[in-house]
Amino acid sequence: MGVKRRPLLALGCSSALVGCLDGGGNDGEAGGDAAPNGDAASPPFELRTVDAPGSEDGEATVPGAGQVTFLNPTRTLCPTSEGLIGTIGDARAELESRYEVGPDGDVRFVSLVDPRSGPDPTPEELGEWWVEHGGEWTIGIDEEGSINDHYEVSGFPTVLALDADGEAHWRDTGGTGSSNMVDGIERALEAEPETPAPRTEDDGANGSAD
Repeated sequence: MGVKRRPLLALGCSSALVGCLDGGGNDGEAGGDAAPNGDAASPPFELRTVDAPGSEDGEATVPGAGQVTFLNPTRTLCPTSEGLIGTIGDARAELESRYEVGPDGDVRFVSLVDPRSGPDPTPEELGEWWVEHGGEWTIGIDEEGSINDHYEVSGFPTVLALDADGEAHWRDTGGTGSSNMVDGIERALEAEPETPAPRTEDDGANGSAD
């Protein structure tokens, strides 16, 4: 049975604020690991992606093969989630000077919404929301909620640094700084069998998009 779709603007700000961090709390600027749910589906997952800046209409595999995935379960109409998009962009920009960042790079950024939790935007509405809040990497819809279930996401926004096998080496719920995100991503990079060497100035600028 399909999920009953609700209009993107049906909820007011007060409802969004109540729902942003339900069951949440800070899981770890100090580096708390995710505790996957053994009863849920296991990675890799297929994510329905939408047409938006840095994102294409289609599907993306989470996590990506041979790369670290910075995963951001988010929620529209949640001020905390919306405000964190810029911080994620700052972390991405910092990493671009040291690593290959993009769909086929060392690190890929992916944000997603779960239609079972909070507003359920259409792909077009989600794309418009992405433009409004300045996202520039892959954004998609976790249609079955498999990703959020596996990583036991109950508060928004959540951010996780996943290795190529889908193991989370760092996570945070509720909002954190870009430097903590970079540290978490580099922790996941160090766990990879072939850790990519940081880029140097001689390598040139990386212009790839997520």
